[in-house]
Parts: sequence; structure tokens; C-alpha cells
Amino acid sequence: MKTLRTLTAAVCLAAFIALMVGCAMQDSVVPCYIDGRIGEYTDANMTSLVPYTTIADAKRLGRELNFVSVEKREALLQEIKKDDRFRVFLSDALSGNLIDANALRETLFGANGVVSTTMGMLGLGAGWMFLKRPGDLRKEDVEDV
Repeated sequence: MKTLRTLTAAVCLAAFIALMVGCAMQDSVVPCYIDGRIGEYTDANMTSLVPYTTIADAKRLGRELNFVSVEKREALLQEIKKDDRFRVFLSDALSGNLIDANALRETLFGANGVVSTTMGMLGLGAGWMFLKRPGDLRKEDVEDV
């Protein structure tokens, strides 16, 4: 009777150990389908049975995917910040250049500008050239004399 108890206890203990090992290893035994592009995206080691792998491998690839995604997102944010600083720099430079160009335009074409004054003087000079004053002789009058 004692050996039967011992044998029963040993079988129960072996079944319990087998059950615990089975529970602990279930993620490494149960198959799981994954998209093969995960390996391309993450550069992670893939099993030779792709697209089928185990749950444990799928969890590992999921962690790798999240890690790579965060890294790429951080790199994009850094690039956006760098691009934004460069855009602000260019915008400030453009604003300064526009201020200088508007000042030059005012100097050249403003009310007292060089071009406006020159054109006004040319207009007055041309007007005086063609203006007939009293006592001026015409070309015909000079030829007749």
C-alpha cells in the first residue's frame, strides 16, 4: 500500500511538473502568424518558418517593432525641429532682405527718389525745350530772313 501511495504521489508530482513546464513553454510551442515585413522594417532576426512562428517570437518582434518605431519617430522629430530652425533662419533672412529691398525701392522710386527726381527734371527740361515763349522766332521765320 505504501508503494502504491508513493507511486501515485510520484505520478501526480510528475504530472504537476509536466503541467508547469507545459504552461511555462506554451508561448514557445503555440504557433502564431506574423507579417514578414516586420523583419524588413525592424531588421530583426526572423525564424525560418516565416510567416508562421511562435507566440514568444511574435512578442519579441512586437517589442522590436515598438522600439524601432520610437527610434524612427524620434529621428523624424529631430529632423522636424532642425527643419523648423532652418525655416525660421530663412524666414528671418528673407524679412531682412525685404526690408533692404523696400528701402532701396523708396530711395529709387519714392517721392524724393533718384528716378522720380530725374524723370521730373527731364520732363521739365523737355517741356521748356518745346515751349514757345513770346518773341521766339519759328524756323520758318528764320529761313525767310
